[in-house]
Amino acid sequence: MIFLRLSRWKTKMNNSLFEELDIVQKNYLSLLKELDKIPQNEISLAMIDSINVFWYESRNIVDLVFEYLFKDKNTYSFSAATIYDVDDKDQYSFFLLGDYHVFDDPIPSYLNTLTGISDKIFLRKMQKTISNTIKDNIRIIEEINSYLIILPLRYSSVVLNQHGEQLDEIAEKLFLNLFNDIDNIKEYMTKVVTTEDFIKHFDDHNSAVILLFEGDDPSKSWKYRMRKYAKDNDNIDMNKHSTGVIFFFAVYGNLRQALALIDMESTFGVVPFIRSFIPFHYYILLSATLEHNLKSELGYTHENKKYWKTQVSYLLYQEFRKGEIDYSLGELKQKAIDIDFETKLFAELEQPANEQEVKKIIKILSKLLDEIEKS
Repeated sequence: MIFLRLSRWKTKMNNSLFEELDIVQKNYLSLLKELDKIPQNEISLAMIDSINVFWYESRNIVDLVFEYLFKDKNTYSFSAATIYDVDDKDQYSFFLLGDYHVFDDPIPSYLNTLTGISDKIFLRKMQKTISNTIKDNIRIIEEINSYLIILPLRYSSVVLNQHGEQLDEIAEKLFLNLFNDIDNIKEYMTKVVTTEDFIKHFDDHNSAVILLFEGDDPSKSWKYRMRKYAKDNDNIDMNKHSTGVIFFFAVYGNLRQALALIDMESTFGVVPFIRSFIPFHYYILLSATLEHNLKSELGYTHENKKYWKTQVSYLLYQEFRKGEIDYSLGELKQKAIDIDFETKLFAELEQPANEQEVKKIIKILSKLLDEIEKS
């Protein structure tokens, strides 16, 4: 009888949380539509702050949703991305894994990114990015809200845990550990100005794991790699910055983002779904480093390595893009359920992806995707 009462109470609470979550999404939609009326070149810090205030006031709902609704569920978070493009069917692979799916809204985190920035090129790019994200978020809520929930998980984790400054400090330490005889960022900016300065102070033991862009080749000279990064990156006025500043832009941001993803994963128990190679690379790099250094304390096993599932989901995204599966999102999800896609996938993998050849993983993924296509 007591168990039955508890079960009914839990069901009632879950239903109430779903209703609260629906209200939050609708209220966010109303705010986004108001902000969408603002011309792109007039987007300001105050505008972003209104979104931050909205999510700050909704922080307890976000916390409760993951404490009760999504607790012990298989939840994936579409993260390290500026938008979820509703029209891009390549992203449908995101829904082949997991029970619940969340878009990790990046807009609230942009306030910290923009504060104190005077680079006009960067500010214009960010205005465009924010405008596009607002438009895409509107479409998510209006068109696919039964499949995808918008919640700013990285931002919410920092708000709930109150440790943003700690994460900044850890990212700075990780960055400084790449160099010899440099103790702080101010000293770095003073000592590392030219490419020659960089080569003099950089610890060569880190060369193989530090990547600046997709397709970066560590066997090439740093001079070539820096020039290519500066040439290909049009988000910042590179002509105004030293080699040291350019390298800081390229690497520190990726380290900080990787920490935020790991923090989000720890707070909410979600699996990060990362589609772009550079964010994926740094997330895996830091996750594997933490596992190696804290394995005995954290008690890692194959089952609780969420970064393993992130590896598999990344390879799934890459393989899915090669195919010609052309179903609607609803049809695709149903076909995945019909063939028991996720259960078969992890049953055949058996062990973490970093302990298997990538070719073998891709072969299994390709076979199961063919099964979906032919079903």
